Amino acid sequence: MKNLINYLISTCFAMLVCLATASAQTYPLKPIRLIVPQAPGGGLDIATRVFATYLGESIGQQIVIDNKVGGGGSIGISAAAAAAADGYTIVIGSTTTMAANNFLYKGITVNPLKDFIPLAMLGTIDFALVVPGASSINSVSDLIAAAKAKPGSLSYGFGSSAALICGEMLKSVANVNIVKIAYKGTPQSLTDLVAGRIDLVCEPLGTSLQFSKVGKLKNLAVTSVVRNNLAPEVPTMAEAGLPFQHATWAAFFAPAGTPSAIASKLSAEILKVMSRPDVQEKIRVSGFVPKIIGAEELGQIHKNDWTRMEKVVREAGITAE
Repeated sequence: MKNLINYLISTCFAMLVCLATASAQTYPLKPIRLIVPQAPGGGLDIATRVFATYLGESIGQQIVIDNKVGGGGSIGISAAAAAAADGYTIVIGSTTTMAANNFLYKGITVNPLKDFIPLAMLGTIDFALVVPGASSINSVSDLIAAAKAKPGSLSYGFGSSAALICGEMLKSVANVNIVKIAYKGTPQSLTDLVAGRIDLVCEPLGTSLQFSKVGKLKNLAVTSVVRNNLAPEVPTMAEAGLPFQHATWAAFFAPAGTPSAIASKLSAEILKVMSRPDVQEKIRVSGFVPKIIGAEELGQIHKNDWTRMEKVVREAGITAE
């Protein structure tokens, strides 16, 4: 009897493996929903849409973008975590939405480390301190001087958790009082900045370039370790006299429980598309630095940044809201 039971168990297991393999071979049979936890028009949204077109062509199905806005990205992440784990819903997560948000906001029930499977990275993105084109502030030192001359008189807008962290890091390192103003998304904060209704944003460089190139905005500094090739004339924060860096990654994840064969196929397809020089160039134009990083390495980066972002949020003096 014991042998019979073992035989039946092994047979069932073999059948499940065969079914999973067969499913992966035919996958995908319908369009794939890609959740972007950010408003349309933001840096992450633009880069994701560019990549999704190529991924759809490669995998043989349309990639349907689903923007879910709110809670600094937590609404989109929650929707992705609750989706069926069948490979037909994936999400583009970031350092903030997959790590920092759990220390920025109260009441978040999703644990990205447990509720998602890493697939592959899209790239990293550099941020820039940006002011209106007509502003009298022309450098980081001008900004600090103005903030210290009249504490609380300047304001910065943020349309994402990453922008919030950047702004609060600036305040902490420079020891200045700048009022924060929340926006639904990056495009809204930039619109008010161009109009002069706020004084500063810290947003992805690629997103603000369309305005700075025509003089509507001015880039004071980039928050990366080295200058960005999209705007090589803009100094780094270190060069401008403030010793802090701020960059985030964006990567693709699937809900936990997604069959490993399907997750592996998705990861392989993403890496294949990311290896194309033409795709890399289009991602660079959108402001991202493309990275070819697969599931295993991404998983380790995610774990490390979970710990790192907890420290960053604490040291910036940000209180969870």
